[in-house]
Amino acid sequence: MGINKFNTKNQMHRVRLAGLVFTVLLLVVSVIPSSFVVQATGPALDVNSKVEGKPLVSVSGVSTYPTDTHLFMTTVSAFGNGDAGAPVAQAVTALFRKDLQVMPVRVMFPDNLTTKEVKAQNTKAMTTSQDTAALVAFELAGYPVSMNLKIVGLNRAYPSGKLLKSGDIIKGIKLASEQQFHDISSFKQLSSILDKTEPKTNVTLRVQRGGEVREESFETIPYPADQQGWVHPGSLLGVGLEVTDVKYPGNVKYIVDGIGGPSAGTMFTLGIFDQLTEGSMGGKASIAGTGTIAWDGDVGAIGGIEHKLQGASEHGATNFIAPAANCSETVGYEPKGMKIWAVRSIDEAKAVVEGVAKGDTSKLTSCRALLDGIKKDK
Repeated sequence: MGINKFNTKNQMHRVRLAGLVFTVLLLVVSVIPSSFVVQATGPALDVNSKVEGKPLVSVSGVSTYPTDTHLFMTTVSAFGNGDAGAPVAQAVTALFRKDLQVMPVRVMFPDNLTTKEVKAQNTKAMTTSQDTAALVAFELAGYPVSMNLKIVGLNRAYPSGKLLKSGDIIKGIKLASEQQFHDISSFKQLSSILDKTEPKTNVTLRVQRGGEVREESFETIPYPADQQGWVHPGSLLGVGLEVTDVKYPGNVKYIVDGIGGPSAGTMFTLGIFDQLTEGSMGGKASIAGTGTIAWDGDVGAIGGIEHKLQGASEHGATNFIAPAANCSETVGYEPKGMKIWAVRSIDEAKAVVEGVAKGDTSKLTSCRALLDGIKKDK
């Protein structure tokens, strides 16, 4: 039986051509931008460490103390931006990997903002986080701090909205049951009083309005429940506040290039506090964490916690400080042997570090315990 060499050569040519076309298509797909951003584990940095011989976070102008505690701030890396998403091949691969997350470009980069503007916002958020962390740490360490609390937002539906004015600066507060005013020079001072004040309590606020000082009386309002149903203790004035003229002793400098956003605030605060106080707050432990920090020390939610847990694990941390609001996102992503502690304030975060150092975590709340408690309540 004869063999048609011409047909055989044609078939081989078609196979090679198909292979070449397939290879070209793969190369094209690998570089064509998608409409998604791929998030992955970013670097974890010890805020008590040095970078090229210089402290990552340095405190000067006041007495500082060495520490053996390793406090890791955790980050998320992102591939793609508002101008071009991650390559199609990378986005498709990420769909099948637990350690990667796919996010629509417009979720992270809104249409009304350029990539440059989003980057600027993240840089500003990092700077604000650093400033807040420094003040909170100094105040936590017992140093005198001060700031102006200027009212910038009012709601006429609240009792305070009918009496206060935008631009008023809070100078003092007095409860109806008290005879004297409490002078207010920091957000923490104000919140510590309100945290113990029941909703609908009559308070008198002393404010500076232009060149005069006025006193306005009204009822406080309750906190709304968060996504987990938890209600912050105490009550609110029902106003938006802007913090200005922040002052604290000493200076704080950071070496954190190329990282934006506010999520390192909690770990910065702990690291600065550790330097301001004698001894090693966490002993020789390696503790990682994340969370925004507010002027009153409240710890807030962040994004990408599943990637941050992995980054912490890669650096040997077996204890992780997590905002309570993010606990539900840690389920299924807990690295083996890692304990994830739920916190809502810098005081609770500090208690985690100190508890780990003492080897006694019985008074701490893990994310698992927090979530189990919520389920039982329901």
